[in-house]
Amino acid sequence: MNRLRAAVRWAAALVVGATLVGAGCDAPGGDDAGNGDERTHGAPVLAFVRPVAGEIVLADATGRTWRGARLKAEADDVRWSPDGSTLVWIDEEGDNPDGRRIHRLDVATNRLRSTPCPCHGVGFLGDEAAALTADGDALLFFAGDGKVRRAPLSVPLTDYATIAAGGRDAVTIANSLPEEKAGRGQFEMVSADRSGTVRPFLPAGAPTSFAQGEQSPDGRRIAWASFDSGGACWNVGNVRLAAYGVKGRQEPDRPTDAAMTGALLKDRVLVSGLAWAGRGLTVSFGPQTGCQAVPPGRFVSYYLRDGRWRFIGSGMLAVGYGRQGRAARLLVPERPEPQKPDEYAFPLLGDLVFTDRGGERHVLGSRVSAFVFTPAEAAGAAAPAAVAQPERARVAKTGDRGEPVPAHLRALAQRIRDAAEDDDAARLRALCDPCDDETRAALRTSEGRRELVRLLSSHPGRTENGIVFPGLAAHRCVDEPARDITCTAAQINDIALLDIPVVDSGTYDSDTYSGYVYEPELEQRLHLKTGSGGTARWVGRFAP
Repeated sequence: MNRLRAAVRWAAALVVGATLVGAGCDAPGGDDAGNGDERTHGAPVLAFVRPVAGEIVLADATGRTWRGARLKAEADDVRWSPDGSTLVWIDEEGDNPDGRRIHRLDVATNRLRSTPCPCHGVGFLGDEAAALTADGDALLFFAGDGKVRRAPLSVPLTDYATIAAGGRDAVTIANSLPEEKAGRGQFEMVSADRSGTVRPFLPAGAPTSFAQGEQSPDGRRIAWASFDSGGACWNVGNVRLAAYGVKGRQEPDRPTDAAMTGALLKDRVLVSGLAWAGRGLTVSFGPQTGCQAVPPGRFVSYYLRDGRWRFIGSGMLAVGYGRQGRAARLLVPERPEPQKPDEYAFPLLGDLVFTDRGGERHVLGSRVSAFVFTPAEAAGAAAPAAVAQPERARVAKTGDRGEPVPAHLRALAQRIRDAAEDDDAARLRALCDPCDDETRAALRTSEGRRELVRLLSSHPGRTENGIVFPGLAAHRCVDEPARDITCTAAQINDIALLDIPVVDSGTYDSDTYSGYVYEPELEQRLHLKTGSGGTARWVGRFAP
């Protein structure tokens, strides 16, 4: 649910003072919002957060929506009870001027109970919501009748420990490890039961980074997003899984398919979405908002089961599945809206698209930060079908910055690409008659002809009286948002396709761009020009 904000917050390990839990109070959850009302909607199957609007919204199986609660602070760790009757969340740390609170919404009555809670994280242990005191000394249990019970831990934990996920008989806690022992931002996973007894979440003491945790619908397993940090904009995330009472854990490597390669996430990547679906997990990977370019195609989603990844689409911050074919997709905005000064420092916000059992799609809400299906919905989800990997069989019609490619130049590029794919050296020599000697020499080798196919699979850029493949040969880009040369989706694809190197930091003004600047080397440039009479000519390599 929390994506980048939770990862950064816990990696920084902020300290919060511990105080006793105060009395709670009841209030209506809020008047109706969306396309439904309290007289016509059914039981909720999912909840989602609209932080700018300041609300949590519920939706039923038909896509009808209504406001569950108004928010005074951003909602953190939004969790469903095992039976789907209750929704619990806590205020983001430091976000509520009245002090951090835990909120428990009874969805049948739409009554909200809010209780002061100087605590870290929340998860359900059975039907009770459990939180960890800010000093790491005890668990707090919140019952439906408003009563709060304190269970001192058998082994006190650190001030930076947090509930990672709930479970049927225990909760998982991410307990920070000393930096001198385990390195920066590392945790150990332990479990604690209703009595407060702490046990190692085997293997004992094994370090892991932690950003977000989710329990399986049956409460027997957990998954969490790791978050290894090398600095503010240099973070690498992945997924870890473990089962209560079972030794060991799974640490699958990230996917290495065409979709992941094309997203250019090899050394900087975050988990933007994580949810259980049936016996597996849906996982969305993407760049770090605020540090990298964020075109929709750079976010790639997978289904993970039994250690195997299945590509299920791109352009989603998160994706989840329910029973009877229901699905929810939080879409990456094509053009992220600029934030107003008085808004929270949100991650990317997108439209939430819901698919009902009949396959009809509904936009449930705009500017959504996160959503979560009820455990029953997630448990009944079928494994999603795989989606074909992205590929391009023909020369692009538009350049790397969206400009149309002149038809006569594109036609010549396609003839060159076809000849190279057919490994037809004679035809290539004829097409390259006016080319430079280096280009003609490369065409004599099979490797040179294969490289030509790759070059002509990239997006061209316009030059004076011609085009060049890739377009980055004519104009470089920077993998950093809101810059004059921020990389487009096409340029990100071309960098990954051609393995275009980062420009030597000494060749550009590092005070202007803090992100990676990309520009292809000379041998990665193919130049087509318009000659006399308007004919297209292949002139070899492009030398600016």
